[in-house]
Amino acid sequence: MGTRTTYLAAVAALATVWAGTALAADSEADFYRHKTVTVQVPSGSGGTYHVYCQIVTQHIGKHIPGNPQVIIQNRPGAGGAKSAAYMHAVAPKDGTVIAMIAPGVITGPLIRKHKYDARGFNWLGSIAARGNGVAVWHTSPIKSIDEVKTKMVRLATSGFASAGSVMPLLTNAVLGTKFKMIYGYKGGGAINLAVERGEAGGRWNFYSGFTGVRPEWISQKKIRFLIQYGPRNPALKGIPHMADMLEPGTVERKMYDVVALNLNVGQGFYAPPGVPAQRVATLRKAFADMIADPATRADVEKRRVEWSPTTADEVQAEIARGFKAATPDVVERLKDVLSKRKS
Repeated sequence: MGTRTTYLAAVAALATVWAGTALAADSEADFYRHKTVTVQVPSGSGGTYHVYCQIVTQHIGKHIPGNPQVIIQNRPGAGGAKSAAYMHAVAPKDGTVIAMIAPGVITGPLIRKHKYDARGFNWLGSIAARGNGVAVWHTSPIKSIDEVKTKMVRLATSGFASAGSVMPLLTNAVLGTKFKMIYGYKGGGAINLAVERGEAGGRWNFYSGFTGVRPEWISQKKIRFLIQYGPRNPALKGIPHMADMLEPGTVERKMYDVVALNLNVGQGFYAPPGVPAQRVATLRKAFADMIADPATRADVEKRRVEWSPTTADEVQAEIARGFKAATPDVVERLKDVLSKRKS
């Protein structure tokens, strides 16, 4: 009799959990039904940041209870820091706005007084952590990264917080190169035009940043990579990697490890701080279901961009590891290297 009583109690408890879960799902569907969800791009149009956000805009809505309409919005500025600051302080805290982080922005507050803390964002996951590097136009006389130690190369970029600025400036500091940054371009499309027109000798970019929007630059050998960072891309085999050029345990290598967390997170999506926990759980499940949906993968392949998704937990763990490496001595050196006065 005691066993039967225990069994019935367990069944009743499980039924309560199921009922609570069903009620929560119904509540979430009621909230999102007839709502509009905005996917914010931390740059202008014309680059693969916009492409990834278009993919999420197209696919995530069918995985959110209530099937809300999903629209895309560009918020360029300061290399992606403007978007992050908006998400931190201004964006609605109800789960109707999500954004993609611009690599380079996560560690921005370690260097400058930005009005956000990426550790407080509600991470949903990442579509891809992509191989990347500095490339020059094919007419450039520069053939290797060693040559940049004696000859100045002008690189087009957006803002101080962008990876397109951070990675070349870090390279100047730890390898002695002479990259010169040209700021103010509103997104990847404008930067590509600057390189094509000869306003700059090259740019930092993801490999798939070219295959996604300028595939002919790869197939026709219009660009030449000099150095790579972050996740290793087989297509860049033979190109020197920053991590291999720095002695483990040195301040210089630790500086790279801190900054590289941005690249290892990659195209991460998040909701603002302050969104209710149940709403965050709903968005995380929708993001995971979107990633598992074959239609999403097919769209990524069609757009010729990279696909290496990670979960929200993996993104948060990567951020935690990177910030743990940001000891006071490393942060002070990074501040000196990446401050505006050094640009």
